[in-house]
Amino acid sequence: MYMNTQTVNISLPKKLVEIMDDFAEKQFSTRSDLIRTAVIRYINKNRKLLDLFTYFEDKAKKLKMKEEDVDKIIHEYRQGK
Repeated sequence: MYMNTQTVNISLPKKLVEIMDDFAEKQFSTRSDLIRTAVIRYINKNRKLLDLFTYFEDKAKKLKMKEEDVDKIIHEYRQGK
């Protein structure tokens, strides 16, 4: 599945490694599978968030809006105006 791989060394607190190994044993086949899955999920989640921020930043630029304008719109919306 991951034919082109690279080994990465990281330092983690011993207790975290114990918890991670216990979880990996119950849910995944190896520690590497657990870490790989966690990293992929983290990146996918944050990439979507970054894409969303970028989308709205581009929209605001096209509308020539400033941060204060966005704050005002949010405040007015929350106040029911």
